[in-house]
Amino acid sequence: MSLNKTDILAGLQCEKHLFLRKNHPERAKINDSPAAVTGRVVQEHARRTFPDGVLVERHRRDVDPLAQTRQLMQDSSIQTIFEAGFQYQDDQEALEAFVDVLERTKQGWVLTEIKSGTRVQDKHIDDVTIQALILARSGIPITRYNLMHINPDFRYQGDHDYSQLFLREDITDSVRAHLADIASRLSDLELLVSAQEPVKQIGSHCKNPFPCPFMRYCESIGPRYPVYGLPNGADAARKLIGQGIIDIRDIPPDFLTSETQQRVRNITIQGQAELLPGAKQILAGLEYPRYYLDFECIQFAIPIWKNTRPYDQLPFQWSCHIVSANGKLLHAEFLDVSGDDPRRAFAKSLLEVCATQGPIIVYNQAFEKRIIRELSRMFPDLSDALYALNERIFDLLPVVRKNYYHPDMKGSWSIKKVLPCLAPELRYESLGTVQDGTMAQAVYLDIISGKRSGNECEKLKKDLLAYCALDTLAMVRIVEKMIQ
Repeated sequence: MSLNKTDILAGLQCEKHLFLRKNHPERAKINDSPAAVTGRVVQEHARRTFPDGVLVERHRRDVDPLAQTRQLMQDSSIQTIFEAGFQYQDDQEALEAFVDVLERTKQGWVLTEIKSGTRVQDKHIDDVTIQALILARSGIPITRYNLMHINPDFRYQGDHDYSQLFLREDITDSVRAHLADIASRLSDLELLVSAQEPVKQIGSHCKNPFPCPFMRYCESIGPRYPVYGLPNGADAARKLIGQGIIDIRDIPPDFLTSETQQRVRNITIQGQAELLPGAKQILAGLEYPRYYLDFECIQFAIPIWKNTRPYDQLPFQWSCHIVSANGKLLHAEFLDVSGDDPRRAFAKSLLEVCATQGPIIVYNQAFEKRIIRELSRMFPDLSDALYALNERIFDLLPVVRKNYYHPDMKGSWSIKKVLPCLAPELRYESLGTVQDGTMAQAVYLDIISGKRSGNECEKLKKDLLAYCALDTLAMVRIVEKMIQ
């Protein structure tokens, strides 16, 4: 069975990931995430810095990309090749890789890998080293290895000027130093593909360095309350798994030293939720009107709005549920999907709705406060009023974390874990296209791409509004349940 670069990277992260990828791909849950969209956009922009480049047709049925690559390499008039494909095969292995950029120089071929991050990371060295190994076995001499990534200090000034957007770093020494290690691990991975499914418990490796698409499958066959769910418990989970303990209920009583982890263990063993009276004491004392607020933001690797940088958190939507002293519930919202910079309209509409009195209730205040501070710096005429909003913010998360826990939260106090336990009548799963923040970003990008029809855009807008509205209604219901 052949392995490509993505297969090998999967195996380096987790042997079970590689096994499932090659033998049971149907068990994966794959979404076209913002990261995937970003990667494609970055590739397109990066290629523009190589104006003489020729693209190998990887995805056409009538073209053999490996043969096309050989033809382009033999043509001395071709200086740069995008997506050059290489395959090595002998009696024991078959390996394949496609190279982002292959440049012809007087000294020899230069390989450049394009990444959407803002610095060189260990996973990038793994990536390029795998390519180096496959090309070396294919007899292709490479004189230098580069990593091309986003310049974090770039600030877009308009007029489609992206001349300073990318940086290129020479990683040749790091790649060559890593070759022997990758080669030795590759031998093990090739044997693993045809073996039995590896036994591997879920842990921090499932999300680092890449989110694993088989995580739901592994959760479905794992323990009901896996030890990796201990809050801030990665080290403890590794030790427990090493001792054969995979369920929180089986942790020895004297093993955990963290008070929070002990609390999670004890409540999980009891099998019932704990709601402490401190929650009611705090929440019942909040003044009226109460403003339950949530933001949605987008991060562009390639800035499209003037005076923004790569990966700035740029708000495009808010939802606010307002509860008055007589219990009346109102809802206000803002959403701009025009593709133009929405931040001033976002700020002004927010100020109008939140008025000047009453707590502004959020879930994890660091995010909303930071966005409001950035808006304050951007719009001096609105600065005082925006800073005044921050002074009124009340963070619901610490209250919930200190006073409530249900075994089904599995060590997480995220609103999506708390809500099904306190208010199961409200379900994110019942929403349409948008059921979490990652989906919201993907849908926003989809709408402003201009590739959707008017009716499709309207449907997606409704899904965005419904999702953000549920985030704030969820907080209303959580507070109601905790003060009953």
